[in-house]
Amino acid sequence: MVQMATSFWVPLAIHTAAKWRVADVLEDGSKTVAELARATDTQEDPLRRVLRALASLGIFAETEDGRFAHTPMSRTLRSDAPGSLRDFMMMIGADWYWRAWGQLPHSIKTTQPGFDQVFGEPVFEYLSKHAEAATVFNRAMTGFSAMSGAEVAPERYDFSQVKTVVDVAGGHGSFLARVLKTHPHLRGGLFDQPAVVAEAQAMLAESGVADRCTLLGGDFFESVPESYDVYMMKMIIHDWKDAQALRILQNCRKAMLRDAKLLLVEQLMPERAVPGPHHFIDLAMLSMLGSKVRTVTEFRALLAQAGFELTRTIDLVHGFAILESKPS
Repeated sequence: MVQMATSFWVPLAIHTAAKWRVADVLEDGSKTVAELARATDTQEDPLRRVLRALASLGIFAETEDGRFAHTPMSRTLRSDAPGSLRDFMMMIGADWYWRAWGQLPHSIKTTQPGFDQVFGEPVFEYLSKHAEAATVFNRAMTGFSAMSGAEVAPERYDFSQVKTVVDVAGGHGSFLARVLKTHPHLRGGLFDQPAVVAEAQAMLAESGVADRCTLLGGDFFESVPESYDVYMMKMIIHDWKDAQALRILQNCRKAMLRDAKLLLVEQLMPERAVPGPHHFIDLAMLSMLGSKVRTVTEFRALLAQAGFELTRTIDLVHGFAILESKPS
């Protein structure tokens, strides 16, 4: 019990190593603590203690002569590693993230986000006013998306009979760009808030798909673009309570033709308690947003309310799946 109760010490130690980019410094070989302290502009003794603690868990390794080196786990903290976890660990250790989690008892009593209790406003409003926090959050979500395996969705779904696809709340377009690159016959629409999609052009051009993509600004609580063959949302619905999620889905339904499809890429909560991160990601949704990670049963019911029939699920990895629906 004591080990579990103090387990929060571990991510804070990892966050500290990630903040000072120790993994980047070690990429060209093992180093003494003195060398690491100079390279990271930190103090030698406390740095040694942090790295020693992490090495006891297999995150970095301490050699017999007192040098530190990489392990497979510590390499995931390199900023340039494929599927890097550095940005995710930067969010995990952020003050605003921890303070929201500290209000989990409040969320249990009221169903309201702990974040709102601490900061007096929803997390997305807070992030719109705090650029540094927003950068940390956005980079963390990009990293989380990569490690979730959701990026393989374009390869797992058959778009051969589809001509047009729109990514609803698609951010800067990285997911849509992957879909368009994987399926060169497709034309796409990127829909998000005007200020967000305005920043997407460079990335889409770099990906070589800008000529097949239309940028569309708007608010999905009001409406979404009409008459696309496929409507996609990746890791969006879990951000919202049922009432708000229902409004988004209903707006998609209104915009869709009868033979169109809706694809949700989401993590699925197991129907019963089983080992894995799902349950604590669900608590993160509760603490930060007042939302939830849903089971297939819950998604089926929510989609039915919005006028959809869940037709199938396509498993990805780490509990993620594509949920395909059609208008009912």
